[in-house]
Order: sequence, then structure tokens, then C-alpha cells
Amino acid sequence: MITAYTDGGARGNPGPAGYGVHILDADGNTLAELVGPLGHATNNVAEYSGLIAALQWACDHGHTRMRVRMDSELVIKQMRGEYKVKHAGLQALHADAKRLVARLDRVTLEHVRREQNKVADGLSNQAMDMVEGKPPAPVKAPPPPPEPAVLAPRAIAIPRPPRPAHAGRAAPVAAPRFDFDLD
Repeated sequence: MITAYTDGGARGNPGPAGYGVHILDADGNTLAELVGPLGHATNNVAEYSGLIAALQWACDHGHTRMRVRMDSELVIKQMRGEYKVKHAGLQALHADAKRLVARLDRVTLEHVRREQNKVADGLSNQAMDMVEGKPPAPVKAPPPPPEPAVLAPRAIAIPRPPRPAHAGRAAPVAAPRFDFDLD
């Protein structure tokens, strides 16, 4: 099952609006990052647009099971049927999202806190910057993975057994004792 983190926003509400979507595979690897500038719109239009973009991406790429995580409790509750969609502009977007959900075998909608949705939030801010004509922010490369711990070689001293005192005749030798120094 793939997971899509979606977010949308409008500066001024309504104002310059956009959405961002971060799609991951089952192992947590990024499959896609979507940035959608919307022009002048509301937060809720931007949130629905992000959801629709994620669902459309899944349909276009042959995925049939999807988990959607977003910080818009309103959109989630409307999609689940817990809240009515009263605004005419949102009714069309809600209907589009429902049609896309119907094309997939399974869609799970989960509300997450904003702190858990940082990548999608950053992508939606890029979209809003594009609407405002701002230059794209430099992409911050993720920190490199930590180097694997290198184990320092450890010297192990194994003493030789004592030699017989008389080389010509063999004296009984006690079983050798081996001590290990791990310094």
C-alpha cells in the first residue's frame, strides 16, 4: 500500500493557493512529490486539490490501495460522510475525489497533525510561492545517512606454550594455558 501525505493552503484565504503531495511506497521510499500552484483560491479548495492530485496519481500509476494522510480534518470528515459539503465550489471537488476513490480498491483517510505533514506542507508552500512569482527556494538535501559504525580491530595475544628445558629429552609438558588480552 502506498501512502500519500497531502497539504494545501492559501495565503490570505482566499489568496495565492497551492497544494503539495508526498507519495511513499510501503518501505517509506519517495515515489513522487507533486507541487500544484492553483492561482487565487481558498484553503479548502487547495486541500481538496491535493487530495485529488494524490488519488489521480495512484490511478495513473496502477496503484489500487492507498493511505492518505492530511492535516485537514474538514476534508477527511466530508470524505467520510461525517460532515455535509455545503459550499458549491467544494461540492464539485468532493464529487471528483469520490469518483477517484471509487476507482481504487482501498483508500484509507487519516488525519495527522501538521508536524507529521512537513514535506507536503513544504511542497504546498512552494506552490504558493510560484503563484506569487517568488523564485523557488533552494531544495534542502536530506542529510546523508550515518556512516556504519566501524569496529576498531582488537589485538588478541595468544602466548606460546613453554618449551622444554632440555631439547634432547622430552620433559612432560603441562597442557598449555591460553590467556586472551583484549586490550
